[in-house]
Amino acid sequence: MTNAISTAGDATTQERKDILLFAVAVLTTTTLIVASFPLFHVTNNWAANVLMFIPGMVAAALLLRRRQSFRSVGWGFGSPIYWLLAILLPLVIIAICLPISIRLGWAAVAPATIAAGRVAGDPLRILKNVLLYTAISLPLAFGEEFGWRGYAQGKLVRQFGLVKGLLLLGLIWGFWHSPIYYVMDASPQHPILGPFVMTPIDNLLAVVPMAWFYIRSRNIWVPTFLHAFADVVWGFSDLLYPKSHELQSWAMLQAVQLILSIIFLWNLRSIHENQ
Repeated sequence: MTNAISTAGDATTQERKDILLFAVAVLTTTTLIVASFPLFHVTNNWAANVLMFIPGMVAAALLLRRRQSFRSVGWGFGSPIYWLLAILLPLVIIAICLPISIRLGWAAVAPATIAAGRVAGDPLRILKNVLLYTAISLPLAFGEEFGWRGYAQGKLVRQFGLVKGLLLLGLIWGFWHSPIYYVMDASPQHPILGPFVMTPIDNLLAVVPMAWFYIRSRNIWVPTFLHAFADVVWGFSDLLYPKSHELQSWAMLQAVQLILSIIFLWNLRSIHENQ
């Protein structure tokens, strides 16, 4: 019995060390790389997008180092219902937030004098572009999801419980984006507030729905698709309906995400308690 307890304690300590090593390696590597962008005059967004592979690469390296199996990540395709819900979730959120933003004067359709405005009146072209860019974004999203969901989420939940584990994951995930968004000037209206406050809060509230899809579907592909599809849909939404009041629109989105997070977390806790 004593040996079993000692072994379990050693495993717990090792897993916490692995979590810390993963977080430090991902954050440090990303920050050092993105900090070099100004030195080499890198301004292309695709250079920043490539950084999405870092969490997955670090996770793979740690799994290989510990000689741990990759099977626990989940490589099946799951039930079709979760794929359908992954499509519907970002669309429903936009269907709620965008009309309100337009109604309140926080966003408006892009003028017809620019490319985005001309595309706004062509639904078929919008659909083709969304599908194309989602396909392009899938490998990038997988790079993140393999690290955040496939590697870190389970370990954090085991060590700190469902709520605290997801809270920590959301914070690490959010602040991982901060140096990237700061250097790439992703939020020109709020150059400090955007990367270092708005982005971490956004990821903190997105981490619960992402966890729900990963846990319920039992595979890495559904959250990977949701990540890619949501990024593309929101990107096109911002292009076609540019926001004149970024902070207000962001706050409304977070309110919707908070409600959804409460619903998803309630469901996850019921599953977690019954296991």
